[in-house]
Amino acid sequence: MHKRYHLRHTRDIERVRRAGQSRRHPLAVLLFHANDETVSRFGFSASHHVGNAVVRNRARRLLREAVRLHLPQIQPGWDCLLIARRETPAATFAEVEAAVLQLLQRARMLKSDGG
Repeated sequence: MHKRYHLRHTRDIERVRRAGQSRRHPLAVLLFHANDETVSRFGFSASHHVGNAVVRNRARRLLREAVRLHLPQIQPGWDCLLIARRETPAATFAEVEAAVLQLLQRARMLKSDGG
């Protein structure tokens, strides 16, 4: 995923956590807040409750890849934080991908079928 799609700065992440809305799924939590950018930016997080470093990295990689594959379908202008849950690392990629798409759809962040 290109750097311009990454939510990197602590102030941006804190703004999403503090002022953003959330959608929950058993595999992940989506926090999101509107931005003034021409692209949507994403951050990925997994707490120690998810597991050790190897397990947390796997969870973040699964979430990141699910977003990367669907970037063209995501509306621009959002800062998003995807937080892995304990069940994320044990899930298949297809399950994580479906969860991410469901979260984005519930947040109304996916482009309509026409565009």
